[in-house]
Amino acid sequence: MGRSDLLLLAVTMEMRRFFFALAFVACSSAEQPSSPAPSAATSTDGGATGACPRAGAPAPIAPIAAGEVDEASGIAASALNEGAYWVHNDSGDAARAFAVSSTGALLATLTFDAAEPADIEDMAIEDGPGGSFLYFGDIGDNAVARPALTIHRVAEPRLSGTAPVTLDATSEKMTVTYGDAPHDAETLLFDPITKDLLIVTKVLFGRAHVHRVGPFVAGTTATTTRIASIPAALATGGAISRDGRLVAVRGYGTTASLWVRAPGEDLATALARPPCSVPVATEAQGEAFAFLPDGGGYVTVSEGAGAALNLARFE
Repeated sequence: MGRSDLLLLAVTMEMRRFFFALAFVACSSAEQPSSPAPSAATSTDGGATGACPRAGAPAPIAPIAAGEVDEASGIAASALNEGAYWVHNDSGDAARAFAVSSTGALLATLTFDAAEPADIEDMAIEDGPGGSFLYFGDIGDNAVARPALTIHRVAEPRLSGTAPVTLDATSEKMTVTYGDAPHDAETLLFDPITKDLLIVTKVLFGRAHVHRVGPFVAGTTATTTRIASIPAALATGGAISRDGRLVAVRGYGTTASLWVRAPGEDLATALARPPCSVPVATEAQGEAFAFLPDGGGYVTVSEGAGAALNLARFE
């Protein structure tokens, strides 16, 4: 979501506060238990074994120094380039991504298409025997009117040296249409177990829909299938861990929803359970979430120039 959506966001948040207040009055006779400490998961339903992972309080590790990164909407932690994170801006920017170090320094600028995208809102990463690939989801649709979307796939380059470099790559493209109707969306997931790409829709209230795109096949058009409905209003980003065990979807608040997937379990079954809750740093406009390559934690970042990389580790 870009600057043009800030007014809508403000109005939306005020509406949420109003309805939350009404709900509080209506339910005051049945007081809810107090929230646990930030280091604890707040639900035990999302874990397939009955337990949610505990995450420590998020902490900033470095501000992103590159001035070009001013509307960070997606992030992926690289395994090919140790300690590097790929981030990208959303609507209004060219088809490009930036590699930054754990100190926030710019390592590389990667351009991958000559045409300006409509609204790249999230990215995902794939590691495997065939190489490492970055997926960019041109899936934003504030007007809920786009007849087709585009997913780009780019081979992740191996970086060397400390001086920032500019790299050009050719992206493979896949066209996506929804099986029901257009949706706004800001979350792209890659399932390392099935190789499926998935899109999580963005809704103001209620439940978001998870649409399966399927494996990436360049030059084709895929029609999505809705596989789940999850309690994730205003979903702005998410990720699946490299081993496929953890699935996370975040919004603008200070928690992310997290599901624990059992060995051999399909994603739809895992997402049918109520999620766990893990802490996310307080960010002005948080839209990006990525698991670390080893699954030991996760990193987030907000829109805005000089935004900090925020890291939380599982205990």
